[in-house]
Parts: sequence; structure tokens; C-alpha cells
Amino acid sequence: MTGVLKRYMPQTHRAISETLSAYFGSQHRPTLSLRAPNLPSYSPPTTPRTTSPNGTTAVKSPHITVLILSEDDGRTTLVDLTKTLAEMSQRGKIAPKDISAELVDAEISENVMGEPDLLVLFGPRVCLEGYPPWQIRLTEIFHVADNSAGVEYQVFLRALHNFAKAQMRFGR
Repeated sequence: MTGVLKRYMPQTHRAISETLSAYFGSQHRPTLSLRAPNLPSYSPPTTPRTTSPNGTTAVKSPHITVLILSEDDGRTTLVDLTKTLAEMSQRGKIAPKDISAELVDAEISENVMGEPDLLVLFGPRVCLEGYPPWQIRLTEIFHVADNSAGVEYQVFLRALHNFAKAQMRFGR
């Protein structure tokens, strides 16, 4: 919640990579990137495509992007974007009529994050704790009330299983 993981991106990447290697094996481990708003992405070097013996390009391993957010990333990001757009409007770089919900959404998606498919919440109640609300309109939320054992494989697997059964109705 406080964003402490943002200060330890290399260590967090290493810990997640080791866990993925334990689950998938080092040969089949997905590639991993860590992102946090207003920080550079932390990723391993790009893995080149492998070529199979018959000369065709083999499928690359899956890629996982983990977004690390803190309670400051919701409101602060929107306030900063509002200030920037207001300053640009005052300087004549953008017309006030051009500022729209679509522009705000595009700027946030490009500079902060896109919409996640799955959000896993831990705690006694469902509370966003500063999570950017404009980004979760289509997100499946999985709530775990008791987190005394920590984030375990079974909890994550249960979240993925529930996500796989979800029906996306998009307002219909």
C-alpha cells in the first residue's frame, strides 16, 4: 500500500522470476516485466525467438507484466494529469474543447497503465485503497478476506480459475 516494493524493483523481479522458475522450470518460465507508474519498466533483456530444426520460428514463451501500485498512484496521477492539461490549455498548446474523457483515458493508459484483466484484493473487506478507479471498469476483482498465510500459489490459482469462469458482458 505504501509503495515500498517500488524501491526494490530488481529484488522483486528476481524473487518473482525464481518463483516462476520453480513452478515452470527454467526452460519454460514466462518472461517477466515489472512496471510502476512514473518509474521506468524493469525487464530482462529481450529474449530472441528460437528457430526450430525445420527452420520455422518457434513460439515465444508467454510474458507476464506485473504492475506495482501504491495508494498514491490513484488520485495523485489524476491530479497531475489535470494540472498538466490545464497548463497546456492556458499556454494554447491544446484547445479546451479537445480535452475529453477519451483523451484522459488515453493519457492514463499510455503513461500509467492499461486496464488490468484481474485484480486480486487481500483484506477483510473490498476496498480499493487508492487503486485508480477509472482503470478497473472491466476488471474482474477476486477478493481474499483472510491473508494470514500470504500470497500462495493456491490463492493465485483460485483467482485465475474464477477469472476463467467470468462472463464479460460489457454492459449488456
